[in-house]
Amino acid sequence: MDRCVACGAELGVGRFCLNCGHPVGAPAPTPPPEPAPEPRPEPTPEPTPEPSPRPTAEPAPTPAPVPPPVPPPVRPMPARPVAPPAQAADPVAAPVTPPAATTPATPTRRPSLPKLPGRPKRPARPERATRERPPGRRTAWDPDEELLPYEEVDGLEPDYPVHGRAWIAWVAGAALLVGLVLVLLQVFATDDEDVAADPGSTDSASVDPSGTSEPDPGSEETAPASNEGPTGTGPRIQLATGATFVVPDTAPPTQDFDGTTVAYDASQMGDGNPSTAWRTEGDATGETITVALTEPGVVYRVGLVNGYSKQVEGVDWYPNNRRILAVTWTFDDGSTLAQTFAERPGLQMLKVPPVETRTVTITLDSVTPPGTGNLGRDYTAISEVSVIGRSAD
Repeated sequence: MDRCVACGAELGVGRFCLNCGHPVGAPAPTPPPEPAPEPRPEPTPEPTPEPSPRPTAEPAPTPAPVPPPVPPPVRPMPARPVAPPAQAADPVAAPVTPPAATTPATPTRRPSLPKLPGRPKRPARPERATRERPPGRRTAWDPDEELLPYEEVDGLEPDYPVHGRAWIAWVAGAALLVGLVLVLLQVFATDDEDVAADPGSTDSASVDPSGTSEPDPGSEETAPASNEGPTGTGPRIQLATGATFVVPDTAPPTQDFDGTTVAYDASQMGDGNPSTAWRTEGDATGETITVALTEPGVVYRVGLVNGYSKQVEGVDWYPNNRRILAVTWTFDDGSTLAQTFAERPGLQMLKVPPVETRTVTITLDSVTPPGTGNLGRDYTAISEVSVIGRSAD
């Protein structure tokens, strides 16, 4: 069933018709029977009086106009009360006032037609009940009582920091970090922790009681440090910078592949550039090189680049010249140290006991044969000499 049996409207999903409120599935309402019309008496016309005979002698007077007959009053039909449908009845709805009776315009009564069931009127909604305020409640808003006075806010106690233990972890972490930094600074600043310029060096030397040195392959090149000795002043510096180098002989200048003239002066052993070198012709075994420092100093480390380490246009001159394999370092107090070298183009250093000196003598103890091939050269070369120490007291 898709339509309401009462009003014919299309039904929805509820249990009542959305148009008239009739329950879904209930039979259609039957209109009440109309009451039989009451018989109305027919009006009886009044008899017209017959005129009296008029005398012939006297003229008859003009009769007065007779008003038309007044019809009897028509009794109005009683109004039928409209009964609301059963499904629309509301016990709280206001009673329906019957419409006022109207006087028909004509005395004749038309036959009444059967009245079709119409759309029922919606019951009037009851007025919403208003909630009464308690008699003692204040209706007006009073700022003096609703708002908090300023003096009460200002008079509150100060907020004290929340006590906890989180700060202990922060303080401990900061102290640990500071301690780690101090330890690292102390380690890097320790005089005994000198790192070689070329950490791959495997050369070594040991000092015997007579003052001579013997190589000790397979270990880092070190010498026993003495607890007693000069210390010098100031930071450690490169004492070979600006020193005077006295050499037995110097090879003449040559031309490079690009036509540049290349010299081999002795001062180039202290210029800090490993691409420049001092070299002499032939095997220089037994020759000595004297390094005169600019001022007396306390020496802690010595070393050199034991060949010509220049590389140009794909040519490595280090294996093409003679390389120095061993030297002896001699200082002003007569002490000596022996140092051996590996065949690699890098600065190889030796730690020595602190010794105060003004000059350092280098004796070439062993030299390799010259380079082979078309680029082989019969020269003994040294690219750099390093003397690390402090200024003397």
